[in-house]
Amino acid sequence: MNPENGIFGVAKDTNETTNPVAVDAMGPGSGAIFTNVARHDLTGEVWWEGKTPEPPTQIEGWRDWAGHLITDRDERTRNDPWAHPNSRFATALTNIPTLAPAADHPAGVPIDAIIFGGRTSDREPLIRAITDLAEGVYDGLTLGAEATFAAEGLDGQLRYDPMSMRPFLSYPEGDYAQHWLSILGNLAHPPIFAHVNWFQRDPDDGRYLWPGYRDNLRALLWLIDHHHGRATGQHTPVGILPTADELDLDGLNLQAGDLDRLLHIDRARWGAEMGHRSEHLAQFPNLPKPIRDVHKRITTQLEE
Repeated sequence: MNPENGIFGVAKDTNETTNPVAVDAMGPGSGAIFTNVARHDLTGEVWWEGKTPEPPTQIEGWRDWAGHLITDRDERTRNDPWAHPNSRFATALTNIPTLAPAADHPAGVPIDAIIFGGRTSDREPLIRAITDLAEGVYDGLTLGAEATFAAEGLDGQLRYDPMSMRPFLSYPEGDYAQHWLSILGNLAHPPIFAHVNWFQRDPDDGRYLWPGYRDNLRALLWLIDHHHGRATGQHTPVGILPTADELDLDGLNLQAGDLDRLLHIDRARWGAEMGHRSEHLAQFPNLPKPIRDVHKRITTQLEE
């Protein structure tokens, strides 16, 4: 049995171009739930920044995410966002047209990959494949991401979030890591691990280097190709990265130099990161020895 009955996502900038499957899954009659979006009193229609290029032109009856009528706004608040930056949607799995047919089959479905990720403006490349079990679990334990509004409003601040589950863990992280090692270690065909980062920014102008949204599939298809021996990649101390010729870039217009940054490891930056990770891991009692060994190995390789 699948314990989850639905999916959720950030509403901002979700539209027919960036995520058509999500738009279909939360369309009329879907029973989708929306939070912190603008809503029309009479029609029940919802809106958020990025759903359409501009807000509805007829503003009568529209309320912003805080429940205030748009028509009551004064000169000071006229251009304020209608929806909260952390506005969300949730919808049932059965609404998703790309859902695996066997999603609820008692035998389950094959898991090809376990993918971690977060919002990091530098350091993390587009994608890192990790073939070693202990290193994959280590990567999950040391997830570092710039916090979003969902994390107590700490937008942009770097924080560690083991497996992106810190607010939900019900037992110590060391024991949790051992649980991962024990379960996955017994599989005849274990999944590959990966770390993705769609949010790397240009250090000069702050723009995102990668377009994100549906173009993220390009990196994921490379991962599956690598897992099945169809792509070799370039080996680094922190995992295997795609080479430029292994990624399907057809129709993608990246600025000069952006792909090199997306597929690059800054050893000095990573060396500093390993010091922060040492402090982070020191918080966890009963940390499995394979996790400690991975940390030492990566630190040593980065210094070579």
